[in-house]
Amino acid sequence: MRKNFLYIICACLLIAIIGIVIWGVKNPKEETSKKFDDGVEQLDLNTIKLKDSKVEVQFSDVLLSDHKEERKLIVSTQEAKVSIKLTDRVCKYLDIKALEKSQTVSYKGTGIFAVDLKDLKADDIIQDSKNKTLTIAVKRPALEAIEINPDEIKIDEVDTGLLAWGKIKLTYSDYVEIEKELREKLKQEFDTAENGQKANEIALRMVKEIYEPIVKAIDEQYTVEVIFK
Repeated sequence: MRKNFLYIICACLLIAIIGIVIWGVKNPKEETSKKFDDGVEQLDLNTIKLKDSKVEVQFSDVLLSDHKEERKLIVSTQEAKVSIKLTDRVCKYLDIKALEKSQTVSYKGTGIFAVDLKDLKADDIIQDSKNKTLTIAVKRPALEAIEINPDEIKIDEVDTGLLAWGKIKLTYSDYVEIEKELREKLKQEFDTAENGQKANEIALRMVKEIYEPIVKAIDEQYTVEVIFK
């Protein structure tokens, strides 16, 4: 009698379990937790993309966040060659070609044009959120330095007149003045409208290449334009 009673209980439990399983299949449990979406999509280890949201990113804060160190962008290097003719006379009071001796000194130098970015301010970064454009105003490139390779300094032989002889005697002060004059000539060679235009075009392109990837990493819909102040 007791054994029959246990069989009945087991049968009832089995029927109940089967009923629960069938009900669970027909009525799946809703997820109690949903994935949180913060509006940021990770493209790679160094790039994020903001999805449509009401959060307004100030690009000036991003671009100027690490802007304390001195930053000068070299945009162009150009070469030029200049020369100066040194003249001396056996008798300084007689302007006669036969008593004259001369020598030519040539310099070959490299002019370095750079854009100074260390003074870039928030007012120089114009953000148009409606049209998704970012305009960056920078200084025009300037002649930053003139480098002269000592191996490129050429001193010709002394050209002497019929009655002239010996070398041209130069003092230390003479050498200083000669170098000063040659550097000034190199500066004039570099400081031309053609060289300036070339440096300007390269500067606009290179500054854009620096800042555009940063802007695109935050919002790829933005376009970047670089202008001069």
